Amino acid sequence: MTAAFVACSEDLVGGAACPSLCPGTQVVVRDTVLDAVTFDTVINEVTTIGAESALLLAARGDTLDTRVVVRFDSLPTRITRNGGDSAITAVDSAYLLLRLNTSDSRVSDSVRIEVYDVDTTANDTSSAAILALFRPDRLIGGSVFDTAQVRDSMKVFLTNAKLLAKVTGSGRLRVGLRATSKGRAALSVGSANDALSAALFFDPVPSDTAIKALSVTPRSMTPTNNDVLRDDLVDYLVIARGAPPPPANVLSIGGLPIRRSFLRFDVPQKILDSSTVLRATLLLTQVPNRFLDPRDSVLVLPQVVTAGEEVKDFARAASLLSSFPVDTVRVAPGDSGVRNIEVAAALRQWTTENNPFKQQRALVIRSNAEGLSAFDAHFYSLEAPLALRPKLRVSYSLRTSFGIP
Repeated sequence: MTAAFVACSEDLVGGAACPSLCPGTQVVVRDTVLDAVTFDTVINEVTTIGAESALLLAARGDTLDTRVVVRFDSLPTRITRNGGDSAITAVDSAYLLLRLNTSDSRVSDSVRIEVYDVDTTANDTSSAAILALFRPDRLIGGSVFDTAQVRDSMKVFLTNAKLLAKVTGSGRLRVGLRATSKGRAALSVGSANDALSAALFFDPVPSDTAIKALSVTPRSMTPTNNDVLRDDLVDYLVIARGAPPPPANVLSIGGLPIRRSFLRFDVPQKILDSSTVLRATLLLTQVPNRFLDPRDSVLVLPQVVTAGEEVKDFARAASLLSSFPVDTVRVAPGDSGVRNIEVAAALRQWTTENNPFKQQRALVIRSNAEGLSAFDAHFYSLEAPLALRPKLRVSYSLRTSFGIP
């Protein structure tokens, strides 16, 4: 489709002289739909273990089940009492203080939070080994909360004798949290990455009111050969049951494990370097996904990939992104139809003039609720029938110089 309109450069000095200087000058605007997406793929398990900004403790029957692990690898074993140093021989009023992001937490019925001893010598990153320890003989505490008690901080009580055994024995405590409910429960628990990690409290001398309760912050001391992973494992998410993988011809964003979609573009050079891009719209056809709460919504964020062409690992490239999205579009996972995402800012960045370091011409489509929600939005990929594949609509004009030659 081609359209035209009359334009004229403004002469701030000559007043009304413009019609005589550029009579009949026209700018032709071209509007075209391109099959510009040449490659797309789903990036699975985007975040590394322990890198979460919040920890989703969720229970949705047989559809969704996520757990949280917190490590207290350094427990106090001695206290100062009556001017001297003495060993801790008693524990009373022991509890975990959980800090919640209430705006991201949802419960429809009372919820029980159970605490398990998940200390093990197995590989630090083995989810299977951790999940195997959520069994009755490892239960060391728990509390029930009605919907009104789900607040920004919640106390989950521990069995005093079992904590004492940890204090006088190994000197470390690693707890696994599990939520159960007759309804739907999704609790966004604060993490160490957001300075909102859980804390442990207990009274070491119940008979002496002058001795205050001790507060213990999380700490991880393994693995000993990887400082970054050791810090990440202070607290982390374990997925017992998450969102099913998308069909082969579908792009996915969000969900648990977290997924992003990577799209590479080939836009004609004459559009990028010899034209003025007035508007560019990525057209994605949404596929209904009714896995969880299909009418709730998520915000779709397209971000420009900043990785250079030498980065061949798509997962790596999908983590090197511009600071801000080029657009935002809110969708409900259960919806269908074409979604319009404005990406003109990306095309302008891909010009030769603005891209001297051969930055990849690619976008990552992701959810704003990564790790905070299991909602998973789906869109048709390049493997879908032609009419359903991603497309790019561009409105542009060839660059023109106005005024006196």
